[in-house]
Amino acid sequence: MKEFLSIGELAKIFDMDVQLLRHYDAKGLLVPQVRNSENSRRFYHFDQVYPLATIRYLRRLGYPLAQIRDFLHNNALRDNLEMLSEQAEKLRRQCDELNATIQIIQQKVEFIDREQSSSQRGKFSVRTFPRRAFLHIGDEINLFTHELFYFYPTVGFYRGERKWFGALLYEDTPVQEYHFPELMAEQALSYIPAGEYLCGYHYGPYLSIQDSIDRLFEEASRRELRVDDCVITPNIVDQCCEGHPENYITGLEVRILPEEGIAAEEHPMLGPVGKKNSRRQYHKLPPAIFAN
Repeated sequence: MKEFLSIGELAKIFDMDVQLLRHYDAKGLLVPQVRNSENSRRFYHFDQVYPLATIRYLRRLGYPLAQIRDFLHNNALRDNLEMLSEQAEKLRRQCDELNATIQIIQQKVEFIDREQSSSQRGKFSVRTFPRRAFLHIGDEINLFTHELFYFYPTVGFYRGERKWFGALLYEDTPVQEYHFPELMAEQALSYIPAGEYLCGYHYGPYLSIQDSIDRLFEEASRRELRVDDCVITPNIVDQCCEGHPENYITGLEVRILPEEGIAAEEHPMLGPVGKKNSRRQYHKLPPAIFAN
């Protein structure tokens, strides 16, 4: 075995770019033992393959170069073992976050597949939903800078000219079973009440969704259904999986209110129900309807 290796020979052993070795030299991580003063050619003693192996190992563990330099220059075994243990814990947390993200993605794919396959253009139906949890995001302008926008299906709430948004959490699952981004772990859950909903779909860009909402209310009137005035709009196919707005699919849901004569106490999520005085009457939900 040769006692000294050129920079190219050393790079070949580790199947790495010579530019990376030059970078390690500049950072003081792996300085060649011999440097030709005339042409600046670098030569590494063969024993330097071991610290280079350490550098490669620590880089695979995610260590920054500054911390690797401290590791290489530290002669205290216990300190280095503690550094490795700390890095192992950091990687475990990252692994948990990645596994949570994988689960969120899988849930979102399942949600899109299920809802998209059952959607029908121009069709309306009555569906029964359990109580559904969501996390509040706020006004439309907040969507694109909010982390939850990228993790869960967006759900909109349209009441007249007012609209606000949240992140839909699929079902009324116990809070401890949700895998939230760490940033949102302390945010309180809000709920969409269980019950029967008149449902339809909007196809295309969001700018024209009001036309579809109007048709939903017209269908409620045709069926002589007494419905709420807040339309819930879960995104099914949106910008997270489709590049063309004309292919977007948005669910439309309006809650069917209980018949007159049913005591309001039996519907604590609804609040008091006013007297019906027309075929199409909307019940105004108090802000607490979507409170945690």
